[in-house]
Amino acid sequence: MLIHGLTGSPSELRFLAEQLHQAGYAVKVPLLPGHGTTSILNLNRTTWHDWLGVVTHGLYIFAEDDKRVYVAGLSLGEMLTLSLLALHGNLIRAETVLSTPMKFKGCKSSALLPIVAQYPITWFIKDVPKQTSMDVKEPQGQRHICYDRDSIPAAYSAFELMAIIRERSFLAKIEKPLLIMQSKLDPVIHPSSAEHIFRRVSSPSKELVMLEDCYHTITVDKERQTVTDRMNEFFARYS
Repeated sequence: MLIHGLTGSPSELRFLAEQLHQAGYAVKVPLLPGHGTTSILNLNRTTWHDWLGVVTHGLYIFAEDDKRVYVAGLSLGEMLTLSLLALHGNLIRAETVLSTPMKFKGCKSSALLPIVAQYPITWFIKDVPKQTSMDVKEPQGQRHICYDRDSIPAAYSAFELMAIIRERSFLAKIEKPLLIMQSKLDPVIHPSSAEHIFRRVSSPSKELVMLEDCYHTITVDKERQTVTDRMNEFFARYS
């Protein structure tokens, strides 16, 4: 099961899904509540509880059919992936997390959204234009569909989930094999985010891969084939 990011859609995982399918995996890419519609107003009304509920349901459906379940998530999807591993690790064989938002770089606008959400102005302004240039370094990267605006209340809710996951006691619950991949050039997420997770999980089998030539949405950017190959190799060890 692959889980997309905030304001994104399953399309940002299409290349990865197709490659994994060709390798013999059955692939499910659930659409998170509030995403994939014509209006970001739908996203403004959702929270991390809604998103986690959908992927938890998807996990249980997958587990009924096949005991060898693997999960991977991008950005917000990464936080949901870690949540599944901590809460339902008995159903999962191995996981991969991509572009892990545990710490932000400087004062980038995306990082400021959760802070802005606490001020009265957000009673009237619920979303702002998105800086899509931060997503992909390659101008002709794999096409993907996402909102062209950022949701302030959804970002705040994602920040709440991030605060829970950052806790050492939460990450210590993760004991299954874990692959972490992140770009050093991600304009929003600080590289230490990946290290934070790597140091605190209890997984005896864990790997950290730092990419050199892509931005935040690494599944559609210049090193997407590297991302796919490393994930395929990692999951194959636990088949």
